[in-house]
Amino acid sequence: MKKIVYKDVEEVVYYEKLWNGLEVFMYPSETAKNFYLTMNVKFGSVDTEFRKGNAKNYTTVPNGTAHFLEHQMFQEDDGHTAFEKFAKLGSSVNAFTTYDYTSYEVIASNHFKENLEYLLDYVQNPVFQAGSVSKEKGIIKEEIKMYDNTPNAVLNFGLEYNLNKLDRHKFTISGTVEDIKEVSAETLEKCYDTFYIPSNMFMVLTGKFSPLEALGIIKENQSTKEFPAKTKITKRVPKEPIEVDVSYEEREMDVSVPKLKIGYKIDRARFKGFGDTLLKVYLDALLQAKFGPTSDLLEKLLDENLILWDLYTAREVRNDYVLITFEVETEYKEEVIDLIRQELKSIKLTPEEMEWVKRNNISSFILHFNDIIAVAEDLEDDILSNGKITDTIMDIYKDLTVTNANKIASCIDIKNESIFYINKMTV
Repeated sequence: MKKIVYKDVEEVVYYEKLWNGLEVFMYPSETAKNFYLTMNVKFGSVDTEFRKGNAKNYTTVPNGTAHFLEHQMFQEDDGHTAFEKFAKLGSSVNAFTTYDYTSYEVIASNHFKENLEYLLDYVQNPVFQAGSVSKEKGIIKEEIKMYDNTPNAVLNFGLEYNLNKLDRHKFTISGTVEDIKEVSAETLEKCYDTFYIPSNMFMVLTGKFSPLEALGIIKENQSTKEFPAKTKITKRVPKEPIEVDVSYEEREMDVSVPKLKIGYKIDRARFKGFGDTLLKVYLDALLQAKFGPTSDLLEKLLDENLILWDLYTAREVRNDYVLITFEVETEYKEEVIDLIRQELKSIKLTPEEMEWVKRNNISSFILHFNDIIAVAEDLEDDILSNGKITDTIMDIYKDLTVTNANKIASCIDIKNESIFYINKMTV
């Protein structure tokens, strides 16, 4: 078992890769009252074209298949569900699918061994009976209809659809009702056999537990099962044009305050010399300083009553482009859009702002170890993005420079903009 120590904070993550390829990351906390266990599969909603091993042809599955499989995994042979068994242990169990991966999570304060064993067992023992798949279709269809009537979901997925031409972030994670009709037990089994193999999965355990005990339980559990040999998985990823597909869309929904979301696609090639991790940190720095809680722009928006509450920002580094988004509730969309554009056109950090960001990043990183779910999310993001833990993140924060920040700032352009606006329904 390897110890990974975060430099300067002396927090430890224990790591081991099992003989079957399953990777286990463990962060024990002496102050935590609960434990949080996740089993993660590198299979997300964008993975709809793939090839296993030496197969000549790609398999294509409907949008929403990864999410459907997540739902199906809770079914048991005896007609019961994993929810019922975890409830008897007094545990909270859930799962979620993102564009990039699927995660099965358990949080509890007691019965560590039973929770860990059962998490492994139900994820590694799928049920693909036609009857249960058909029943699940009805549940998922209702979920899709609910999202179609939820303003925040319409705003987020609507902008993604308009931003992208070929990139599969264009499509909703759950798929459409028409997509779900095409999913069969055979479709789910094909995806399970391809992606749900130990070498394509990893576990993250955080909170109140002993790493030695946890690893012993996992090894014993895995030794009783047979797994297919490690196989290469090839995913077909289309090259996304930098131009947005739709530049503006407006819808009317039942909202008390209109919702606005703006997205900017920036060619990844513009940020030469910066790896993904460093680029993300610098983009966060720029967004924090210029659009965050202490920024002049937010103060102006609030003082002039142009927005209701806050301005939410995010960034993503994808295969072909960098995505920066802004989300806000406002009655004055033209004024808000114009102010955001102006700030982006002239974005530049001062040395004082850079120092503030560095101090804020360092303190936030230290404090986040008090939250076992936040630690797990940070580990999962690192593993998915980099394939390993960035244990030198404190050095990265300390070495940030205003010169590099402004070099990245100069690469930001707003030519490829998409706007999604949800207005109040007219009477």
